Amino acid sequence: MMFNLLRSDLYRLIHGRKFWVVTVLSVLLTAGLLTTMMLIDTATGAAQTDADGISVTANAAAGLATTARMMDSHTAMLSSSGLGGSSLLSMFIAVLAVLVVMDDWDAGFVKNLIAGRRDRTAYDASRLLLSFLLTAWNTVAAIVSLELTCLALGIRYRHAESVGAYLGFCGLKVLGTAAFVLIVVALAMIVRSKAFGVAAAVLVGAGIMGSLTNIVLSAIAVHMPWATQLAQWLPSNNAKLYTDSAGLFATTSGGVSLGMPVWAHVLICFAGWIILSVGAALLVNRRRDVC
Repeated sequence: MMFNLLRSDLYRLIHGRKFWVVTVLSVLLTAGLLTTMMLIDTATGAAQTDADGISVTANAAAGLATTARMMDSHTAMLSSSGLGGSSLLSMFIAVLAVLVVMDDWDAGFVKNLIAGRRDRTAYDASRLLLSFLLTAWNTVAAIVSLELTCLALGIRYRHAESVGAYLGFCGLKVLGTAAFVLIVVALAMIVRSKAFGVAAAVLVGAGIMGSLTNIVLSAIAVHMPWATQLAQWLPSNNAKLYTDSAGLFATTSGGVSLGMPVWAHVLICFAGWIILSVGAALLVNRRRDVC
């Protein structure tokens, strides 16, 4: 049943407008923004000389040289373009996922579909899997559009990553965005409110939820020091641990030891939140009345 529902949903999405509107927005928010920044030459920073002896003006955060159209690496370019984590891209994907998941409830279709079934795990699992596929599609579309844009603009790179490091970086970006989206979708499915889901998507995408959680944990840590350790496992904080593929192999962050490489810490964090979100949504809705 789950895969039949998934195929039906994918067909409706591809032939609908929401899917393509969000895909276009994903491209515009990444490649479009990068193109605009390069064309109007607004990126500024410290003057330096690159490996070829060319004097360039570099952006300290992204290694972007506007005068020579040069970046540190492919993964640094992807990271500086707002890919993954708390960003407008993850917000738009989360909003799309919430709208798609809650459409059945608004139309009353879900009542006819699963009202007679005691176990609704297959239906809920198809909603969550669909949300993951939407996230993967839009994130990969953003990555491809960014790379093609840089190719068209003639951007060069100071450092070249190995294929494995590049794919690992992109995989973690997809996984990180999926963690944000599935947290929002799980909350929307539990509360069963499209408005709540959209609001949660905005709060997560704008980074407000992560900031508030950090503030709360900091206040708790005054009386319970162990709460500081919890902050290290927030998705928003893990998304900030690395800015390129080289950073994935560091074992410290802000002078604090992580006890493992960044890539392992991030992988465990994102996978853990995905499992927690999916598990909570399935458990709460398993035998819940659809009315």
